[in-house]
Amino acid sequence: MDLILSYNFLKTIHIISFTTWMAGLFYLPRLFVYHSMENKNSKTYSTFIVMEKKLLKYIMNPSFIITFVSGLTLVLQTKQYEERWFIIKFLLVIFMSVFHMYCAKIRISFEKMLNKKDEKFFRIINEIPTILFLGIVIIVVFKPFN
Repeated sequence: MDLILSYNFLKTIHIISFTTWMAGLFYLPRLFVYHSMENKNSKTYSTFIVMEKKLLKYIMNPSFIITFVSGLTLVLQTKQYEERWFIIKFLLVIFMSVFHMYCAKIRISFEKMLNKKDEKFFRIINEIPTILFLGIVIIVVFKPFN
C-alpha cells in the first residue's frame, strides 16, 4: 500500500510540475514576441525584462527541476527505462530542456539589449514547445513501439 501511495504522490508531483513548466514554455516565447516589438529605451521593454526573469526564476526553473527529478524517480521505480516508448519520450524531453535553456539565453540577450531577432522569429519558435508537448503526451498515452 505504501508503494502505491508513494507512486501516486510522485506521479501527482510530476504532473503538476510538468504542467507549470509547460505553461512557462508556452508563455515565455510569447513574451519574446511582444518584447521584440518594443523600443529598447521604453518602460515596457524594462517591464518585459522583469516579467521574463521572474517567470524563469520562480516558475520555470523550479518546475523543470522537479519534473526531471520526479520523472526519473518514477521511471526508476517502474523500471521502464529500457522500453522504446520511454526512450523516445526522454529524447523529446531532452529537446524540451534544450529549448528551455535556449529561452534562458534569449532572456539574457534582451536584458543586455543585444537581441537581434524579430517578432517573426519568436512567433515561429513559440510553436516548438507545443509540437514537443504533443509528441510527449501521445507517446506516454499510447506507448507505441513496444
